[in-house]
Amino acid sequence: MNKLKRTGYKYDAAYIKYVENGESKAVYITRDIVEAINTDGKWIDVLDIDRDLWDESHWRTNHFTVELFPRQTKPEYPKNASLEEKKYITWQTARTDIDKQRRQGYKGDKYRIYPQLVNLNKGKYITIRALWNKRFEQWVPSDSMTPSCEWRKRRMKMKPEWEYQIKKVQKL
Repeated sequence: MNKLKRTGYKYDAAYIKYVENGESKAVYITRDIVEAINTDGKWIDVLDIDRDLWDESHWRTNHFTVELFPRQTKPEYPKNASLEEKKYITWQTARTDIDKQRRQGYKGDKYRIYPQLVNLNKGKYITIRALWNKRFEQWVPSDSMTPSCEWRKRRMKMKPEWEYQIKKVQKL
């Protein structure tokens, strides 16, 4: 949300909610990761998100449900629009187009998607050169060299690298 406010562009409460509650992440996963669904030329409307596994640091969920609508309207962007402004305009256009199609009775294909957040570096280690204080028997910062310190090899867990993988896609 802070990133949205810093741009100076006016966003409405519904858009901020869309970004904060995970709908934008569900759209991203559906559009860019799920290979079993063709989303070309489609709007993705998030109908439901199972929040049992909700985690603030990484967006996790058991499943979410989406409905696809044909893109009948294309977004029109101002000449020097920022990326955040373009995302907002795209969201506005999608909402308007989807609402119009719903009022006309259109029912799109619905899917339940089961994503899984996977740490690609789980169980992986790296070896680094680090400073060991023999007197206090602990690792110390590299700039804390004293006569009681020596360089040693230290095995450390690799920094997590998170990726979404799809466990299952179910057409409803």
